[in-house]
Amino acid sequence: MSAKIKLNAASGGGSVSLKAPSTTTSNAAVELQLPVADGSANTFLKTDGSGALSFAEAGGGKVLQAVTASTSSTVTSTTASYIDTGLTASITISANSKVLVLVTQNYETKRTKNFNAGDIRLLRGSTNLWVSTNQKMLGFGDGDNDAKTLLGVLSISYLDTGASTGSNTYKTQQRVQSEDDNPRFRTQDDSNPSVITLLEIGA
Repeated sequence: MSAKIKLNAASGGGSVSLKAPSTTTSNAAVELQLPVADGSANTFLKTDGSGALSFAEAGGGKVLQAVTASTSSTVTSTTASYIDTGLTASITISANSKVLVLVTQNYETKRTKNFNAGDIRLLRGSTNLWVSTNQKMLGFGDGDNDAKTLLGVLSISYLDTGASTGSNTYKTQQRVQSEDDNPRFRTQDDSNPSVITLLEIGA
């Protein structure tokens, strides 16, 4: 015999039933406590694992908003100090959210020696999020001591789990690896655009 609670519709047309399973785990006596009030639209019932039910927002990992910015202004570095590339964007997030940062950055590195390299790093405010350890991320070398130029596109995908509730600003910076032998590092060379996209990911 099945055990269930049957509730008749207020007008008498039909009914709704809550039916118990044929058996519970280890034949335990399961007690569920309903919330004290109705939830808001599009919420669902969740349990705390001890039988207390409450309403919560649906699902984690949902994209809550997207912000995109771009620049095509050429920026040139000739020193081993980081400077802004001009690519930046800000996003305001809710508590417990994360930010997925997507960067596509055009660059050119040039040097009159057999090794040619530069670097681009990603920051939130003044905090380094994604940076090389030797500033040689972008470049190449061979056995000839003639001038060398490398053109490319750097793609960064970084999930920032440390972003603060409220406004967060992200940017990229650039530098040459060494100041010897007439180095040059450029972003957005010939006005080729670079793009940054920020996605707020719900908890």
